[in-house]
Amino acid sequence: MTDYDNTDSYDNNDNRTKGARKIMRIQKLRIGAARAAAVGAAALSATLVLGAGAASAAPADPPGGATPVAPHFYNGVVSQIRGSGSDTTIFMMQKIGDLYTGAGLYGCTLNNSTGQTLFNSNFTATTSNENYYCQAGANVDTTDVNDNWDRTEVAIGVDSVGSGAGQNQLCGVSPTPLPVDFARSSKPAGSACSTMVQTGYAKDGVPIVAYPVNPSAVGTGVATTAPYSSINGGVVGPVAQGWLPGDPSAGPYTGAPLTNISNADNGGGASSTAYRIWCASGSTRISDWGALTNLGPNIVIPNASVTSGSPTVTLAAAPFASVATGQSITGPDIPGGTTISAVGPGNQLSLSQNATGTNANENPRVNIGTTLAEGNGAPIGVPIRVQGVNTASGTEATFTSYANSGVASGGCSSNMNTNAGNDPNPATAPTPNAAQIALENNSTQVAQFAVGNWPGDAPAQAIQVATTLYMMSNGVYNTSPFSGGAPINGVTYSAFKVNENGKSPTTPTLLANTYATARTLFNIYRSDTVRASTGGFLNWICDGNTNFNKGQDNSTGANFDTELGTVIGSVFGFPRLTDVTAAPAIGTPADGQAAPNDTCAAHLTVSTTSGSNQITITAGGNFPASIVNAGGLANSGYNGGSVLVTGTGIPAGTTVVSGSGTTTLTLSANATATGSVSATFGGVPSVTSVANTQS
Repeated sequence: MTDYDNTDSYDNNDNRTKGARKIMRIQKLRIGAARAAAVGAAALSATLVLGAGAASAAPADPPGGATPVAPHFYNGVVSQIRGSGSDTTIFMMQKIGDLYTGAGLYGCTLNNSTGQTLFNSNFTATTSNENYYCQAGANVDTTDVNDNWDRTEVAIGVDSVGSGAGQNQLCGVSPTPLPVDFARSSKPAGSACSTMVQTGYAKDGVPIVAYPVNPSAVGTGVATTAPYSSINGGVVGPVAQGWLPGDPSAGPYTGAPLTNISNADNGGGASSTAYRIWCASGSTRISDWGALTNLGPNIVIPNASVTSGSPTVTLAAAPFASVATGQSITGPDIPGGTTISAVGPGNQLSLSQNATGTNANENPRVNIGTTLAEGNGAPIGVPIRVQGVNTASGTEATFTSYANSGVASGGCSSNMNTNAGNDPNPATAPTPNAAQIALENNSTQVAQFAVGNWPGDAPAQAIQVATTLYMMSNGVYNTSPFSGGAPINGVTYSAFKVNENGKSPTTPTLLANTYATARTLFNIYRSDTVRASTGGFLNWICDGNTNFNKGQDNSTGANFDTELGTVIGSVFGFPRLTDVTAAPAIGTPADGQAAPNDTCAAHLTVSTTSGSNQITITAGGNFPASIVNAGGLANSGYNGGSVLVTGTGIPAGTTVVSGSGTTTLTLSANATATGSVSATFGGVPSVTSVANTQS
């Protein structure tokens, strides 16, 4: 992974500080210069911005015009484009959109009077359309032809939030009051329309999170509201850290701390721990924390009743299956060396010795002689609360695939909210008492539900949070502490990530798809409607200074691609993908949902002939000029500056030799098969053609 170094200085509101004030003064001069240029004083502009004698030759116009070409698709028309969809990427895309829009400060010289020659010959310059179009041959020394030369403005919408919602809006399935040019999506393109194309520019994962809250240390430490007041007398410790009834509230805790949940254990499918928590119903469902933490060999049997002088122990429920005669049993009112002499009848145990005291809430421990597998522990009377999540989100969709993996018509076949919790407090529960559904990636709502459910009872609020399992974006968790916490009684408790299938969400496990819920973050466009301005923006995100070199941001001094990498990789914590990122060895992680690494690169269906080094586009037409000939890539550090071609029947290491912009490409190696192949062109950004060339 590339290490990104953000050299800007920001305050807590992300405003530039210190040296930025000097930059602001320079920007004011630049704005004054641009105004002068707007009335035809280009020479004065260069003098003001660069100083006398510092001017260099103005760059030539980029390729494009009336017929825009990849990768920028410059048409000389000022446009606004808009994205909608995923909550996971909204703030990141706002930053990226701002960066791209800001690059337009160094864009083309706009028309400002009648009769000027325009870059796009389809249009005519008049005073009534001032600032609509780029002039031809009017670049100044500060013009940047590789970063938003058309001066496109990017807007990030907040229509119905969620990846699925964004895809529906893009496809017109869901009405939207404002146009949607691309969908922010943290899940692959679905079936809303058949023309969606995904460009994956970052990687993420969806870890399960739990909360290390000790309810017995919150407020009075004793829940006073039913039904939580009946759990161990209203005194509950941090169950996710291994607290069991009878343990000291401040520790040490004798249960197994929750460190991992798997969708592949116990044979996988409907027997897995993940499925049984989120998707199962009936007797196979895991609904008690003891199944995860009370694993033995000394298991706790909570809320038992003993009577002084009697060998009979009455349990709160039927004896746990692993409890058997001959096993040792200990407790405050049970003599040392006591064993179980009989199991039953009913909810009773008979002991080898009489109890020495009377207690209606004894928490005896039985040595069952083995440690149980997670998911199969003894119940402790503390319910697991599954937090429901917005079903329009890619985050929820990814986790649904994980929990329901291997069960075609399982309980989570529609969404992961099958066992989502409602309001457990009869005094506040509405009718009907529907599941409480939180936004994705917003852990604070877990606490908000708890506060609303248990007004005035802080320990009960804490019990609800401590017993909750939630899931969220790994990038959001890592970079937004408030979103990853749950505030109770004036204290915010940071969630902790629970491993999935034995792995944590690190950059290597995400990029390799070995993390169970690894996923790709996409911007999705429609091939039948994509505008030139949209294609240029998406390609700008995808290319990492390989197909073309981004320029310097004159407000910071940094290269625009460095800033883009900083936004994605450092500010928001997502490993970046570009048009040179190779496909991972595992295309689909354990959640069963494809998470490709190479969709920022161009993909074309080509025809190959075994023994020939020439390929054509199966549907006909010319290869785009952005698929450059040998040694033509901007960054010669990638593959010797050549486009790498991969696909079935194309030998490893094959590159483009010649044929850019023509009907036939010549490759560096002969194909080993004849047929139609989906080929990936490394170093070439994804969008190679657009449907709407004039906007």
